[in-house]
Amino acid sequence: MKIKSKEPKQFRLHKFTLSPIAIIVISFLAVILIGSILLILPIAHKPGATVTYLDALFTSTSCTCVTGLVSVKSGIADSFSIFGRVTMAILIQLGGLGVTTLAVIFFLIASRKLTFGEQSLIKESWNLKNLSGIKKIFFLVLLVSFSFETFGAILSFLDFYYIHNFDMSTAWGYAFFHSVSSFNNAGFDILGNNSLISYENDIFLNLITSFLIIAGGLGFFVNIDIIKKKLHFKKFTLHTKIVLLYTAILVVFGTLSIYLIELTNEVTQVSFMGSFFMSVSTRTAGFTMYNLGTFNDATIIIMCILMFIGASPGGTGGGIKTTTFALLLAYLRGVITAKRPYAFRRSINKDLIRRALLIIILGFSFFVIGFTLICVFEGNYNYIDYSTGEKLIIYKDGATRYNAIDFGFEAMSAFGTVGLSTGITPYLAPASKIILIFLMYVGRIGPLTISTAFRGKNTATYHYAEEDVSIG
Repeated sequence: MKIKSKEPKQFRLHKFTLSPIAIIVISFLAVILIGSILLILPIAHKPGATVTYLDALFTSTSCTCVTGLVSVKSGIADSFSIFGRVTMAILIQLGGLGVTTLAVIFFLIASRKLTFGEQSLIKESWNLKNLSGIKKIFFLVLLVSFSFETFGAILSFLDFYYIHNFDMSTAWGYAFFHSVSSFNNAGFDILGNNSLISYENDIFLNLITSFLIIAGGLGFFVNIDIIKKKLHFKKFTLHTKIVLLYTAILVVFGTLSIYLIELTNEVTQVSFMGSFFMSVSTRTAGFTMYNLGTFNDATIIIMCILMFIGASPGGTGGGIKTTTFALLLAYLRGVITAKRPYAFRRSINKDLIRRALLIIILGFSFFVIGFTLICVFEGNYNYIDYSTGEKLIIYKDGATRYNAIDFGFEAMSAFGTVGLSTGITPYLAPASKIILIFLMYVGRIGPLTISTAFRGKNTATYHYAEEDVSIG
């Protein structure tokens, strides 16, 4: 009797084998390249707009990786036509849901049964523990996503149409794009070239946007768990409890930090509502109500920390994720108290702790390398007047600020797939933009996924002798 192997099927090209993770990595890359081709077409541009292929590639990456950074100096609203904006919205939706998910849904609609290998691919992509009820889960994912986006679009339309007096077609166009961008934590807008700065006093729009950002950042499976358990916190899974707790902690921490630090800022008067919005947006969305170039350096550093942590697993955001940060704190508490790491009276698996630490180390390493390379490519814009000893700062091509803190903020924004900027993105050198493209890609796919996508099997049958090393 021949026993069939239960190992997941893999794509083979002669002797070259692609793992399910590698297929996911390549799929995102393929979508980015196709998007860049569509966005470089003349039909995607407004008359008189200048968009290079690097700008199209940058924009496609930023959309697919739901980041929000913009490299064109004239901005999205003045550069891309309706065709270009629709293309961007589709890329944002693909990036938010995941290319693999849409491929499987296509197979389901076509009444094609999923092979075991394809199911394993989905399991890898969405971090599922098992394959039971996979079809039902993915229909729920689509239902949750489109429900939130439709609900957000209706509320946004009411705001644009009745409060800001846009005509009906324009209001609906802005509403749907804004809703898709917000729920998928992309941070793109077509309302102008200054994000939501002109809408600082529109409390209704700010609350709608914040709600969509948080809902998308929580993750599809957290939203499904909340809906199924009808807001009964004690019945939630451990994952949902950790996500909700640390999302609340980070929002409160960010709000208070930004508000208190910016109290001394005489240039930008930041309200408490504005601080709340920026705290929510900084984690991964990228919308802004203020010119970040006027913010204090301390606020920029706090925002970098929030961007590094990011959203939650299975959601539309980036960063190392809230659960990874929670496991780090649980591990540190365990080391200090000499107890096994736990959360909500549940012990944490040691392998999860190791994986969380690896994600943090890899993520920070990618950021540092990208940040350093940007500093190298951009050169030094700080000079000393040796006759007076005064330090001079020369800004590039009309940028209002241009220093190492800006470069670091830009690199962290790309890695966290946030999209916030102090205003220097269009002025960066082509090499620096390529670095940002790579960081956005790594941030969306995940540093651990990138590092293991093409790793071969370990066939070693031996290990070296151990020896102690002094540390600390």
